[in-house]
Amino acid sequence: MNKLVSIVLCTYNGERFLREQLDTLLSQTYPIHEIIIQDDGSIDSTLDILQEYADKHPVIHVFQNEADHGVNGNFFSAMKRATGDYIAICDQDDIWESNKIERQIAAIGSQLLCACRSIPFSADGTKVAYDPRTPNYHLIRLLYASIPGHTMLFHRSLLEKLPPNDNKLKTYYDVYLSLTAAALGGLVLLDEFLVKQRRYVEATTSNLSAVDTRRTPSVGNGLYILRWSLLHYRQVRPYLYEFFQRRLILVSRIPAEGKLFEDAKRIVSLEGQKGLFNLLRLCRLHIKYRHHLFYAEGKGIVNFLRAAIYCMMVVYNYQFLMPSSQTNSGKPRP
Repeated sequence: MNKLVSIVLCTYNGERFLREQLDTLLSQTYPIHEIIIQDDGSIDSTLDILQEYADKHPVIHVFQNEADHGVNGNFFSAMKRATGDYIAICDQDDIWESNKIERQIAAIGSQLLCACRSIPFSADGTKVAYDPRTPNYHLIRLLYASIPGHTMLFHRSLLEKLPPNDNKLKTYYDVYLSLTAAALGGLVLLDEFLVKQRRYVEATTSNLSAVDTRRTPSVGNGLYILRWSLLHYRQVRPYLYEFFQRRLILVSRIPAEGKLFEDAKRIVSLEGQKGLFNLLRLCRLHIKYRHHLFYAEGKGIVNFLRAAIYCMMVVYNYQFLMPSSQTNSGKPRP
């Protein structure tokens, strides 16, 4: 109980669900040092709601941006205001379990970042799909994915280790946090559902379906993704080269070292380079780290085969980089 926890919540036109989320923050079983709330130019009643809660609860501190920061800039700016030993990221429209902070503080130990799990639900009761498997948050996997910010609790020293926020890299704050923590060997997963993630059309990430079932391992899915990737490889790859060239700049700025980190940088570098030889080198590294490459860690011949052709199939996961008019897969984008 002597570890001070700051909750950082960023808002923008959140009047619809904000009260419900604020109530779950105030009902935490672990004492909260402060709740930093930073609004990014809401034009609805969000600020009135925040002021109402701040007047009743001194733990709440409300700030308003003078100009639009966007999701990324708002969170980076708000996190710097936190004074607690630990910082928990919060979205305006989710619902926290009352013991979320208590369980994460108990789990984080001496690590830099603890991620819990979240389960999606729709605002109108529509069925929302999700992947029930325990996610893999190994560094190699996080080169191709990220940890949702709303599941994070991290030690404030992690902020000092982050690479400089560069808007040209077009990278979200949760990628900065998760990649840096993983590269420094300071990430732990608490395999408990502690956040209910609300899904609705107006949300920043608006796909109601939280998982593309084509990505779960099966022969049929594998053949579908391979066929799609081969058909669209030349379309997607130019965008993928650019994406990983930016990602390499970010990874190279992380103050980490060791064989795993060097291989991680090599993978990102090869993803951003053209040529058959580079493709084969990339394939070799995928096979080497086949146990850590996919959503769920695994072993066996299936993982080996998936890793061997992943350098081709990865374009399916990055089709979202293309203009929508150039893709017709009909599948949700990550």
